[in-house]
Amino acid sequence: MPKSAILSSLILFSALTSMAQTNGTIVHNGITRNYIVYVPSAYQPGDSWPLVFVLHGFTQSSSAIMGVSGFNAIADTGEFIVAYPNGVGNAWNTNSGMTGGSTADDIGFISALTDTLQALYNIDTTRVFSCGFSAGGYMSHRLACESPKCYAAVASVAGTMSVNAFNACAPSRDISVMQIHGTSDAIVSYNGSAQGGKSVNDVIGLWVGNNSCTTTPQVQLLPDINTQDNSTVEKSVYAPCSTGTEVNLYKVIGGGHQWPGTTSLFGGLGAINRDISASAEIWNFFRRFSCPISSAVVEVDGSTNDFVLEQDMTHGTITVSHHGNGNFQVLVYDLTGKLMIKESTAQSWTINRGSSPRGVYLLKCVSGKTTATFKVVFD
Repeated sequence: MPKSAILSSLILFSALTSMAQTNGTIVHNGITRNYIVYVPSAYQPGDSWPLVFVLHGFTQSSSAIMGVSGFNAIADTGEFIVAYPNGVGNAWNTNSGMTGGSTADDIGFISALTDTLQALYNIDTTRVFSCGFSAGGYMSHRLACESPKCYAAVASVAGTMSVNAFNACAPSRDISVMQIHGTSDAIVSYNGSAQGGKSVNDVIGLWVGNNSCTTTPQVQLLPDINTQDNSTVEKSVYAPCSTGTEVNLYKVIGGGHQWPGTTSLFGGLGAINRDISASAEIWNFFRRFSCPISSAVVEVDGSTNDFVLEQDMTHGTITVSHHGNGNFQVLVYDLTGKLMIKESTAQSWTINRGSSPRGVYLLKCVSGKTTATFKVVFD
């Protein structure tokens, strides 16, 4: 790449990262979709941070849920990037068939937006999460059920699942789930309804079964910090589950169709619980989980066994070591033959799965007349 092009790219990237809050658009299925992304000031180019999607409710917008949730402040201290996408017509495709609902490919849109933000901000692809309010909660459950991408955990506030989405739910992996819901929610009934879909207990049961969790939860009545909010919170933890996942339910007794802890009076309907901050609880839940590192390595050819490739599944790295003398060269190609990386190093070289898009790569190591080529698969 010419030096001028590299300089232009660096200037553009620097401009993007220096602005804490930016508006963006992408085109998906012929529709221009827009979003807001917030990048804390502590972020530096080259950092690999988690990404949290926060999805608005029906008739809301990205800017509205940003204000209601207060997630920007949580991102500042938690050191993650937060994105607020907009649904088409201020709605999400919750597979409910409701009047005014969207029929857009929102699973594909959020998947494409994930890729876009990963390219811009070097997102840790093992730590991408989604949460949402009302219809945004329904949409987060759909992502967990149907998206080919791995979302490390999802959370729903005042949103369950439509009957269609519930019946179609076929997760490709175990996933940690949090549900926060008021028992006096007049919009999305805690007990389910013809219009709202499945009950909270049905949704929790689905994820407990999918994750092979213990069916008897650990129940804790949280402190009634604010005695004037006409509500209390009961927390149920379903664990242990398979593959280290967990299912949590925050039952807001007396709570309405609201985001607990919000300072906005126009985010929903009914009593707002002030004993917890939904955003803080969600991030404290999310931060404990990551997608499993899935990779495979096959030696394609090698003139000697001087090169050894090792995987560290815990830290998500693949390291190639050279047992010969002097430096060696590493060349990484994608399957089209495009050279992605060319570096010279001594003794060993490491690639981080979290900063590498999924795909198949050829990793060629050269030292004098000694070569070895490995096929590396990230999925």
